[in-house]
Amino acid sequence: MGKISEHVFRVVNSASLAGWYKTVMGMQVTEDASAKTWTAFYPGEGVKLVFQEVASKGTTYKSNRDSCYWKIGVTVSDVDLAREKIMAAGTQVSVPNQFLDVGYLCHLADPNGFTIELLQHTFKQNFVKPIPDPSLALGQTAVIGQITTRSQDIEASLGLYRDTLGMKLLSIQDISDYGFCLYFLAFTAENPPDQDLTSTKNREWLWQRPYTTLEIQCRPGQRCVPMDKEGEGVDHITMEVEDYANIMTKLKADQSATSFQDPDGVQLKLQSASS
Repeated sequence: MGKISEHVFRVVNSASLAGWYKTVMGMQVTEDASAKTWTAFYPGEGVKLVFQEVASKGTTYKSNRDSCYWKIGVTVSDVDLAREKIMAAGTQVSVPNQFLDVGYLCHLADPNGFTIELLQHTFKQNFVKPIPDPSLALGQTAVIGQITTRSQDIEASLGLYRDTLGMKLLSIQDISDYGFCLYFLAFTAENPPDQDLTSTKNREWLWQRPYTTLEIQCRPGQRCVPMDKEGEGVDHITMEVEDYANIMTKLKADQSATSFQDPDGVQLKLQSASS
């Protein structure tokens, strides 16, 4: 089975940023001194965040609504508690709200400006408060549940991620009131509870998955600026895929390069799931 294995960022002060993810977000961190990288992750099946050190004289990262990249999502059982813990550690977090019939959520930025969404396992009206775990930074376990990108041509995106790389489309969420639609894909053998992928019944189930999904926001007329390669920013997303050789042939890609951009400029690196 394939998986989304690494989400790689280029950052200044990678050690300090990794320390923030450990202290504030409760992730485990490791250092690879020879590669000048730090890795942050929650135990389990979710993606690992990799912070590559770059020179401070380069451009700094600024979140951009026109970028093909948006955010990561951290899923928890109690968003209010997670927010309380993060605020107590000195980081500002927006006020949580039940966003339509999508989820109970709020947002923050890490010290380098990368956006994080906190998303609750259940809708606000279905919430049953769990017993907090004082040994954990957020008072509870957490998963990096989403990496969110943007697309101006969802059929081209699905042609790559679903039809070529082998991800499964788990949910389609039409947010027409705000002019966009969300598509969620993952490397998984699981099926959502309702075969109708637009059903709201699938959403709380989706927020409780132990693995990372790819969330693609598609807005008609959306401008998508590709990922750059200089200064601070998102470097690439690594995916492990089955049938690697055939996939690279389908993509007409150089198998020695392993790295390419999706139709909207998201930089991907593919590896064999068996390697």
